[in-house]
Amino acid sequence: MRILFSVQGRYGERVAENVRKNGPGDWESSVLRLPARLPMVIDDPEEFLPSPIPPADLLVSLHETPGAAELIPDIARGCGAKAVLAAVDDRTALPAGLENQIRRRLSAMGVAHAFPRPLCGFDGGPDSRLSEFAAHFGRPKFRVEREGDRVASVEVLRDAPCGSAKFVASVLAGVRIGEAPDTGALRHHHHPCLASMEIDPDLQDTILHLSGYIVRAAIRAALKE
Repeated sequence: MRILFSVQGRYGERVAENVRKNGPGDWESSVLRLPARLPMVIDDPEEFLPSPIPPADLLVSLHETPGAAELIPDIARGCGAKAVLAAVDDRTALPAGLENQIRRRLSAMGVAHAFPRPLCGFDGGPDSRLSEFAAHFGRPKFRVEREGDRVASVEVLRDAPCGSAKFVASVLAGVRIGEAPDTGALRHHHHPCLASMEIDPDLQDTILHLSGYIVRAAIRAALKE
């Protein structure tokens, strides 16, 4: 599978690098670097996009401003992607109204899409390319080995796209079983998580906190198995 990562800064670069290093050997990845500053409304997308855009089956948009998010359909058209995975890690970068507009444009193009909030909450679908990505990167999954009342080792079955699940797994050995979920959620923020600390109006909480809840729940699920 060919993946194009659309990035604006170190957040996107880190995700792209983690997937490149740790994804399946037959995946081909390329990076489209957008300007850090873009207009809120873009009249001429070609002014900000290279020609040609690297071809891809899946576009992963790691936008950090509304201007970059607005370019998602144009990038998808330019690279020929049949599916788009667009991170919702900061509502200021992708307001709900803009997300709805982009969804409508992608649907009209016949492009499958997913807008996970946050990106590490992605579980796959509604397209085989999205599910293939989610088989390796998305909502974290762990396998925990115990030794008495402590964690002996942790295996990452599915990493977060940014690599935070592997980081959490690396610091849990020796932690008491009962403390492992909370310790993992705390250490997850030390990676550091780059999800927003602004209150999301729909969640009435921050996306950063939601990301921590996801890690905590993944560890609890592993401990029950």
